[in-house]
Amino acid sequence: MRNIKTLLTAALFATTLGARAFAAPVYFENDAGASGVVDVYVDGRLAFNDVFADSDMLFPRELTAGAHQITVTPFYLAPGQGDLLSTTVEVTDEGPQTLTFAASTDEFDAPTLALWVSEDHEE
Repeated sequence: MRNIKTLLTAALFATTLGARAFAAPVYFENDAGASGVVDVYVDGRLAFNDVFADSDMLFPRELTAGAHQITVTPFYLAPGQGDLLSTTVEVTDEGPQTLTFAASTDEFDAPTLALWVSEDHEE
């Protein structure tokens, strides 16, 4: 019985150490006025909902460092039913970051929507 307790304790300790992942607070800013109210999904899960145009979220979500699939949709549609943008972004563990969704232009100067990560979030 003592060996089982020791084994379980060691397994729990090893799992706890192995599961540690670095995370950063990530904010979302909707600077795309024409987009209307949007929802933001991170890796398929709703992270920010009902973000009005020309506003930013006051409360961040903790995201692990690494690549994440970001999907921005009109607030009334589920992902895949008229996404405004779907892209992959790289989150670092360097501190607070902001995902900014805004109007931009593509390589042909055509209007488009873009998303970028900045590490200079102002609190």
